[in-house]
Amino acid sequence: MSPKTQDVANLSNGNIYLVFYNVFLSLGWLIVLIQTVHHLVYEVGSLDGLWESTSSVLKIFQSLAILEVLHAAVGLVPSSVAMVIPQVTSRLVILWPVLCAVNNTHSSIGLPMLLVAWSVTEVIRYAYYFLSILKHVPSILTFLRYTLFIVLYPVGVTGELLCLYAALPTVAKTRMYSVSMPNALNATFDLHSTLIVFALLYLPVFPMLYMHMFAQRKKVLGKSKKVD
Repeated sequence: MSPKTQDVANLSNGNIYLVFYNVFLSLGWLIVLIQTVHHLVYEVGSLDGLWESTSSVLKIFQSLAILEVLHAAVGLVPSSVAMVIPQVTSRLVILWPVLCAVNNTHSSIGLPMLLVAWSVTEVIRYAYYFLSILKHVPSILTFLRYTLFIVLYPVGVTGELLCLYAALPTVAKTRMYSVSMPNALNATFDLHSTLIVFALLYLPVFPMLYMHMFAQRKKVLGKSKKVD
């Protein structure tokens, strides 16, 4: 039995699940990346039809990320719930009440920015996770995992905010998903105001998460240099 086969045989049920989960998500995001690049190249950078080309797969694989909160909460992975929740929540908010609900966001330059940033990041991240479980992570993958975020994270966040900004006029005009008084619950909800507050939360949250990744980079890549 080869070392890799032995490693797989020794996996716990939880780790077997995580291997399949991470392989599945990595392949799903690879499809999104291929669809995005194919459209941008074939259509010579045109945004017309980009959303239609990518949305079906994007909805599935971004929504599945909510399981990562559960993984952290039950201790299946060592990630902090406090770090996972804002990352997953921000993506889901941008996906469902912004991109899926407001058509004019599909013509925003923010759409290809976030699609490329999200998909490249996730292909690498999930591949890194499942290979880490098998204890066979190539050094180049480790380097990419803890280096590309320096560019991809700001690009993705900028794309998210541009799409959110593009959605605000339509949300304000149609008052979609908003609830006015009086009603049986005696409560109100305004999506337009909520999205503005959500955008403002990027100011404290983004630097925190970005600096956290730099700290992780120093920890992981610094350790690799010492081993070398």
